[in-house]
Amino acid sequence: MKANKVIYGNIYTVDKKKPKAAALAISDGKFVYVGDEEGVKEYIDKDTDEIRYDKGIILPGFGEGHGHIAPGGTESLFFVHLSPMGTLQEHLEALKKFIEERPELDVIQGSGFIPTPDMGPNGPTADLLNGLTDKPIVLADIGHHSYWVNHAAMDRLGIDKNTPDISDGIITRDDQGNPTGYFREGAMDLLKELTVFSVEQYKEGFLHYQEEYLAHGETLILEPIINWDTTDNAALACHELDMEGKLKMHVYAAYQVFQAEGHDTMAEIEHAAELRKKTKGRMFELSNIKIQIDGTMPGTPSTAYMKQPYTDPWSVEHKHHGQLRFDIETLIKIYKKSHELGFTVHAHAIGDGALCMALDAIEKALEQTGPHDYRDAITHLQVVDRADIPRMAKLNVIASTDPHWFDFEPEYFQMMVAVLGEERAENQLPMKAFFDAGVTVTSASDYPVTNPAYPLTGIQKGVIRQLPGRPDTLHNASERVTIEQMIEATTINEAYQMLCDDRLGSITVGKEADLVVLGDDITKCDSEHIQDSPVLGTMVGGEWVYTHA
Repeated sequence: MKANKVIYGNIYTVDKKKPKAAALAISDGKFVYVGDEEGVKEYIDKDTDEIRYDKGIILPGFGEGHGHIAPGGTESLFFVHLSPMGTLQEHLEALKKFIEERPELDVIQGSGFIPTPDMGPNGPTADLLNGLTDKPIVLADIGHHSYWVNHAAMDRLGIDKNTPDISDGIITRDDQGNPTGYFREGAMDLLKELTVFSVEQYKEGFLHYQEEYLAHGETLILEPIINWDTTDNAALACHELDMEGKLKMHVYAAYQVFQAEGHDTMAEIEHAAELRKKTKGRMFELSNIKIQIDGTMPGTPSTAYMKQPYTDPWSVEHKHHGQLRFDIETLIKIYKKSHELGFTVHAHAIGDGALCMALDAIEKALEQTGPHDYRDAITHLQVVDRADIPRMAKLNVIASTDPHWFDFEPEYFQMMVAVLGEERAENQLPMKAFFDAGVTVTSASDYPVTNPAYPLTGIQKGVIRQLPGRPDTLHNASERVTIEQMIEATTINEAYQMLCDDRLGSITVGKEADLVVLGDDITKCDSEHIQDSPVLGTMVGGEWVYTHA
C-alpha cells in the first residue's frame, strides 16, 4: 500500500502502545503507518506528498467535551455582545449601537452580562431597557442560565402577573406579583419562542465557528444542547452541512429533556431517537441525552444544588441549598430509557448535591439495566464532595471538566466565598483528584460562556490554573495536572466520552487521520506559554482543513 501523505516530525500519538513516533503515513483518510523513518519508506512512491516538520509537535486533533456551538456560533453573527465586566451603562450603550446597526432584526438578542448591584437587588429589570426600542429584547447572562428581557418581549408572549410560576425556574416578580423582566433556569422556556433561529441561520453559525476553531486545532466536539431553542433546526442544519460535505469537524450532539410543566420527558427521549435516525451521517450524530440537574452560582439566589446550605445571609435565613430541576425517580427513568435506546447521558451538575443525586440515579438505573459501556458524563463539577469521586470511577462516569474556568479574579473569588464559605470556595473545580481516582477526565469550555475557548488555552489553564503572570488569579493549586494529562483529556479521552475512540483521538494505525501540527513542543515549553504555540496545520480525515499562511 502506498501513502497519499507522509509526515515526519515529533509525533506524540497519545497511544499508550506506541506513545511517540518520527513518521506517519496516510492513505484513504486513515493512518496506515506510525513509527520510525526507516519503516515508512515502503509507503512512499513518486506520488506521495512528503512533509517534514523540524520543530514543534504533532498531536491528534483536539476535542471539546462541552461546547454550545449551536447557539454560540449563531450568536456570534446575530447577537449583541455584552461584556461580563461591563456596567449597566455600558450594556445600554452597546444595545443602542447594535439596534441602530441591525434594523433588519425582529428580536434583539444578546448575551454576556453578569447581574450587578446597579441593576437592582433582585437582578436586572425590564424598566432598565425602556426607550431603547419597541422590539422585543432578550438578553442571556454569561452562563445562559437567565434572561433579561424588556416589556415588549413579555407583552408579545402574554407574560404577566397571571403567568404561573415554573417548578424548575424562577420568574422574578415585584411586590404586586408582576414579572420584572428577569427569568432564571426553567422559566427561560417562557421566552424561547423569541429566540428561534432558522436552519439557514444555524448553518451560517456552524460554519463561522468551524472556520475559527479548525484554525486552533479543534476537530471533535460535543454540542450539549442541540435543541437549545426547543426546535430541531440546529440538528437539521448539522445534517444538511454533513450531506453537503461542508461539515469538517466531527460533531456529536445531546438532546436536552425536561421534567417541568408542559414536558413529557420520556416522549422527548423517544423524539431524540427518531431525530438521531433522521440526521445521523459521517460527521454528525445525535448521541447523548442532556439533563440539567441544577442551576448556577453565585446568584440572587444561587441555584446550583448543594449538600449544605449556602452561606450568604439570605440563604442562611432560608436554609437555601439551591434548586433541583429533576426528582430522583425521574432521573432514574431517564438514565434507564436513554441507555435502552442507545444514548449516553450528559448531566449538568455544578453543586455537590446535584453530583451525588446523578450518581445515585446512575447506580439505580444500572441495577435495572445491568452493566454496559454507557460512558455517562457529568459536566462542570464546580463543587465536589471528594467522597463521591471514587463512586464516579466505580460507575465509569466521565468527569467533563472546565479548565477554562480554573483561574479566579480576586473579586470573583470573594463573591464565591460569600456564598460558599472559605473551604468550599477554595476547593472548587477539582481535576487532579479525578485523575488520581482513575476517573476518565475530559476537557470542556462551555463555549460561549468561555469565548474564545481555544484548546491550547484550556490545556494551559489545566496545567497552571492561573492567568499568565497573574499569581493573584491562581486557584486551587493542588489540583494542577501535568501537560501529558491535559493532552490526554483533550484528545483520546474526548473521543472515549463520545464513543468514537475506536476511530478517533490518537495517532494510531487504522484510525482516521485527524491531527494538529504545533510550531512549539508544548510538552517542553514554559507552561505559561502553551497557548502561544502557533497552529501550523489542522488535518481531518487525511485532508488539510487549515494551514498557517
